[in-house]
Amino acid sequence: MPLYIHPAVPHPAVVDAYYRDYLKEFPALLTAAWGFTVETATQGIRLVLSGVFEKHPGVKIILGHLGESLPFSLWRIDMALSRDKKSAFRDTFREHFWITTSGNFSTPALLCCVMEMGADRIMFSVDYPFVANPPGVKWMADVPLSPTDRDNILGGTAKKLLRL
Repeated sequence: MPLYIHPAVPHPAVVDAYYRDYLKEFPALLTAAWGFTVETATQGIRLVLSGVFEKHPGVKIILGHLGESLPFSLWRIDMALSRDKKSAFRDTFREHFWITTSGNFSTPALLCCVMEMGADRIMFSVDYPFVANPPGVKWMADVPLSPTDRDNILGGTAKKLLRL
C-alpha cells in the first residue's frame, strides 16, 4: 500500500528564517499558501535522492495538492541534478509517486500534471474542511479531459493503486 505524505507546519528554524516577518499579516503563508508546499515537496525530493526507491523498488508515495508543485519542476530539478552526475530524478519521481487534486482546483495546473505524469498517476480529492467540496466537484466537471483520463482521475487510479 502507498504512503501518503501530508503537509505539516515547517520546522521552527525555517519559520523564523523565512516566515516570521509575514505571519502577522499573512498567517496562511506558513501553511496552505506556501509553507506546507515547500516542506512537503522538500521531503519528496529527499526521498528520491536518498536512494530509498532503489533499495525498496515497490515503495509508492502519494502527495496531495497536485504533488506539492513537484510535477511543475521535475524537468528543472532533473536537469540541475544532471550537471553533477547522471540524474534519474524525474523518472524515479514519475515511477514512485502519485498525486491528488486536494485543495488545488486549477485547470492549467492539473493539465500540466497530466502532461508530466499521466492521468493514471492523479486522483481527484477534496481538502475539506480547508477547502469546500462543491467548488472541487464543479471544477472537475469542466476540466477538458478525455473520457479515459477523467475516469482515471475520478476513481480508476485510486481503485488500482489502493486495490479497492
